[in-house]
Amino acid sequence: MTLFVVYSTDTGNVVGAVNAIGGVPPAGDTDVGALVGKELPLRVSLDTGKVATLAMPAGKLAFHTPDDEPAVLTDPLAFGVEQVPDQKPKPALVALNPWNTELKFDDTGLMVHLPMPDQTHDLAVLALISAGQDTVPRQGTIKAGGQDVTLPVTVDPGPHGVLVLVTGWAGRLESVTK
Repeated sequence: MTLFVVYSTDTGNVVGAVNAIGGVPPAGDTDVGALVGKELPLRVSLDTGKVATLAMPAGKLAFHTPDDEPAVLTDPLAFGVEQVPDQKPKPALVALNPWNTELKFDDTGLMVHLPMPDQTHDLAVLALISAGQDTVPRQGTIKAGGQDVTLPVTVDPGPHGVLVLVTGWAGRLESVTK
């Protein structure tokens, strides 16, 4: 069996994984669009019992065949791909830092707060937020030494599906109520 992952090109976070027999990508191609179509749907249960579907555009994704890592099949958001400028990604997946600080909306947007700063690197942040049937993408940066970013977005009161990806930190796919 061969492991295949789809990951965010902005942050390196894995968002999907599959094991396939024969060493050939499931769609027979290494083009991420051949695997996911024009977008990868990510589903999250809302506090109301409904399900929000967040659409991650194929243009924000890449495809990788890493070394075997069985745990990525049960918790893909806990892993990342180490990207190297102008080279293929490193073969081993990276276990990302877990975090559980509250994601919340204020009047200006989605507030993301990490439990500790990265003193040496700026961290890319990508969020997908449900707004009815639509997905609102937002990007930002947590500057070196910082722990916070507010991604500007206006949403209606109530629960929203939210995917937050931060370089080096495990992805979060959950319901957040405004």
